[in-house]
Amino acid sequence: MRVRTYKKCLYYLMSSGTCMVFIGGCWFLYQLRQTSKILRSTVTTDILNLEKSRKSYIYIDKPQYKDIFTFHDEKNQYVSERQSAVNHNITNVIARFNYNVTNMVTIMVDIIAERWKMLNQKLAYRLINVARLGDEHERIRAATTLCSLSDLEDWHYRNMAQMLDARTAIALARTPNVDQRFFLIPPYFHVEYKLHDVIEKVHNMLLHLNSMCDKLHPCLTQFLYKKFGNLFRDGLMFEHDLTSMGLAVPPTIIWNEELLQNCVQAIYHHSSLEQYSKDIVNAGGLEILMLIYKIFSNNIEMCTILANILSNISLHTEYLDDFFRSGWFGILVAWSKNKDIRLSVPAGCALANLDIDKNKHIKYPRHVYLLHPLHRTDTPSKLDVVFLHGLLGGVFITWRQRDIKKDAIKCEDPIDIKNESGELSKLIKDYPQEFFKDLAYDLQMRAWKKLGRDYEVILDDCPVNVNYQATGPFTCKGDDACMKNLDQETICRTQCWPMDWLPRDVPYLRILGVNYDTNLSMWTPLCPIESLKSTISDRSNEYINKLLIADVGKRPIIWVCHSMGGLLVKKMLVEEWKTGDKHNICKNTRGIVFYSTPHRGSHIAALTQATQMLVWPSIEVQELREESPHLLGLHKDFLEMLKDYPMNIVSFSETKSTLVTALKLSFQFVTPDSADPGVGEFFEIPQDHLTICKPANKRSFLYQKLLCLLRHQIETRKEPKNSTFMSLSLPDKLWPSFAK
Repeated sequence: MRVRTYKKCLYYLMSSGTCMVFIGGCWFLYQLRQTSKILRSTVTTDILNLEKSRKSYIYIDKPQYKDIFTFHDEKNQYVSERQSAVNHNITNVIARFNYNVTNMVTIMVDIIAERWKMLNQKLAYRLINVARLGDEHERIRAATTLCSLSDLEDWHYRNMAQMLDARTAIALARTPNVDQRFFLIPPYFHVEYKLHDVIEKVHNMLLHLNSMCDKLHPCLTQFLYKKFGNLFRDGLMFEHDLTSMGLAVPPTIIWNEELLQNCVQAIYHHSSLEQYSKDIVNAGGLEILMLIYKIFSNNIEMCTILANILSNISLHTEYLDDFFRSGWFGILVAWSKNKDIRLSVPAGCALANLDIDKNKHIKYPRHVYLLHPLHRTDTPSKLDVVFLHGLLGGVFITWRQRDIKKDAIKCEDPIDIKNESGELSKLIKDYPQEFFKDLAYDLQMRAWKKLGRDYEVILDDCPVNVNYQATGPFTCKGDDACMKNLDQETICRTQCWPMDWLPRDVPYLRILGVNYDTNLSMWTPLCPIESLKSTISDRSNEYINKLLIADVGKRPIIWVCHSMGGLLVKKMLVEEWKTGDKHNICKNTRGIVFYSTPHRGSHIAALTQATQMLVWPSIEVQELREESPHLLGLHKDFLEMLKDYPMNIVSFSETKSTLVTALKLSFQFVTPDSADPGVGEFFEIPQDHLTICKPANKRSFLYQKLLCLLRHQIETRKEPKNSTFMSLSLPDKLWPSFAK
């Protein structure tokens, strides 16, 4: 109610100010007109035009009339000078009057502007009080309005920053375009610590963490023994302390930034286990992490690790005040605006987890990233789009825009200068190669303009083969905007197309990215605790619980998965189906998009017994064997589930081999027979296994088909009937000519 009262007061003040300016302008024009009338009635200017009416003259030669004519000339000159003086005085009076009026108007404008600034400042302080003491709705509205205010001085921001509490600060931090001056500099940020002192503090914290978990995390115990086993005597004295005391100690480990980086990696690995992440705060970890940030503030890799640590800790909202007192809010806001999504996304997730007003029961646990929206928004989400990568992939690796091949950019000269002769060859040699490239481009654009606007362009990555249920769009309107967008997308490339493209093309989306660690061989060092969750079944149980924490299942869902990620989605849906779908995951699933998912396994994973003994393949690789009974059974259950819960199925298959740089050999990881689930739409795309999920641009068929599915769900918001088998079919005569 208070915010509404303030808005009404502002409206009345603005209306009164507008009326005052209008009335003052009318009064000024009226006074100017009256002054002009008075001056014209006081001084007559017709005397200057008396002689202009005489067109003929009489010339007299007599000397006695000379004095008379001279007297008349002097009289006329006197009248002209008098009239000029009067006109000059009139001009001065008008100029002085205009100057006074201008000064008056300027003073009035300055007074109104100063009053407006004072009102803004008073309103800002009142909004701070509402954001702190109001109810839930009033706090949210007050924080949004506070960030939209302008005309505030630097000292106002600093003063209000000291008035904030933790809940108001996190509300401001999650508001788009918030001014970072709302957040104070971290306490003791100006204190300088030596590198040895910071490493010693980190080591003490790691020892404390190891004791708090009762040494049940083998990775932490092994790290401490490996890195610090020879650096203390009786657990108290460090090597650099003995050296400073004059005692000779043979150096074993160099105290440098590399050692500190290894310690940060150990902290991150320890925080990845949710039961141990809260111990970091209890051990004073937030203050120690701030000291580490001061050292690596310009290192994007280390800042990314720190952001992930804070994101893991932020799941425990009871430490909101600790985050606020340690000064991390301002740093997280700055990180969330970074261009590198590896840093901005985890920072945004940390702020979202701590926003207890807006996200009461929604949390984003480790490896579940909120890609959109990263800030508070009044627009409700109508559809969840969940992305899952494949083997050895990642959210920030798998879903990037396709890289441009340098060989494809080469511009071959169609004219062979050596084979030409005579004057033509001499003429061509006189022009640079850039001239012919520009000429070719101009000719191409002229040809496009001759076509007009009534034409279509075939999409990139167009399929070479489809099934009978497949539909488009296979083309797009070839207007000028289409061609312009293609040029912009070539220059401004994206690191994550789901995050940058989908929110602009389809509103009301919440986009999530799921990460999971995979390995090709058991020779790779693994965490003994996490290695127990490496099977598809174990991973499905783990990530369905994490997605439920992120509130997945409360609205319609579209799953987008690449390779092994599709198997994980099928396993999650089948397990939910078998348990009665108590979380409504199957019921709310509207569609699945498979990018080269091996439904029947991959022949690459089939290794001989001797090769298995040498390579020692991981559990993930063993489960991907071709015609694996486990995968065939999973697919059979998946088809049975579709009978109870129909949904749109769109599948893409690779047709090209993938070059494995380590072996310098090409393999086709997933064949079309394995990628075809036998249900829904199926497309064979001329791409390899790595590029099948990376659209070349927004006009790529791989992207436009997904966009068409999302728009259909947003527009209808109704569960389609028999969509899996019938809704997207076309008669044979309407197939595109390139679909064979």
